[in-house]
Amino acid sequence: MAPETGIVRRLLAGDRAEWDRFVREHRLVALKAANAAARRFGASAADAEDAASELFVELLKDDAKVLRAYRGDSAFTTWLTVIAYRVACREFARRARERVPPPKPVPAPAESEVLAQLAKLPERERRALVMFHVDDATYREIADALGIPPAQVGMVLLRAREALAKVLSPP
Repeated sequence: MAPETGIVRRLLAGDRAEWDRFVREHRLVALKAANAAARRFGASAADAEDAASELFVELLKDDAKVLRAYRGDSAFTTWLTVIAYRVACREFARRARERVPPPKPVPAPAESEVLAQLAKLPERERRALVMFHVDDATYREIADALGIPPAQVGMVLLRAREALAKVLSPP
């Protein structure tokens, strides 16, 4: 049995002295992995330290689920480095999502402007758009009304939407 599995067993048994020694001995491993993740995400050294600390929380969370996952197939420090890197990446990605401001709403064009631009579309595209979005017609119904194969309806709608978007989009 690898000596690391004995350490894991003692940690799982709740040996406080073993836990303190474990944190002291593996703090640098966690910090190096967190720093590598911080470089990838453009995070600060302080963020890397926080992420390294998060590793030790993660190891014991949910009845030590992560720590119990160590099988001894690889060196413990290798396994711990991978876990630390993943925990740090997850933490930095979460923080990045929280920092992203919500998109500013784009004002909708006035109804009169939409109708004016709609009137400028070729008749087939205009009819397809109105039938689909106003009348809730199916592709089959639109195809029958326009005298085209149902497979073409999607392309007609796409062209019509693109043409409208082009003229109605804010500069």
